[in-house]
Amino acid sequence: MKRLTKIIAPVLLAGLALVPAVLAQGTPIGEADASAGETVFNGSCVACHQATGAGIPGAFPPLAGHLPEVVSLDGGRPYVIDVVLYGLTGAINVHGAAYNGMMTPWASVFDDDQIAAVLNYVATAWGNADALPEGFAAFTADEVAAQRATAKDSAAVYGERQALGLE
Repeated sequence: MKRLTKIIAPVLLAGLALVPAVLAQGTPIGEADASAGETVFNGSCVACHQATGAGIPGAFPPLAGHLPEVVSLDGGRPYVIDVVLYGLTGAINVHGAAYNGMMTPWASVFDDDQIAAVLNYVATAWGNADALPEGFAAFTADEVAAQRATAKDSAAVYGERQALGLE
């Protein structure tokens, strides 16, 4: 019996150690309600990024196809939250096209729920959901609140982009 306990106990402990990791993953993105985010997007983001998520060549970059690339990078998830909260200023390159506009900071306009909702909409619209990393969890208001507490400006967000290896 002691021998069996020595074998089973570590296996059970290892299994229990995985429980917090599984719970921390949150709601799968496919189960998130994106309707509130679509409303925010259509009211505030569509003018620049367009209803198709394709952006405006030379002025505003596409979100379609680009968001999954960014969130797949280590540090990409908090970066996209920061872009929405604090804006982005500086020359960037997306899918071989150059952009040098200014992303509006939305921290003073939208609450944490609204920002999480719009990010969930963008993550699931225009085929983006199919390109997200496996097991991708929906953005949460708590996650946005944590990034909001970092209080950055658009130049710091631009530095984050560069640190991610994005042009």
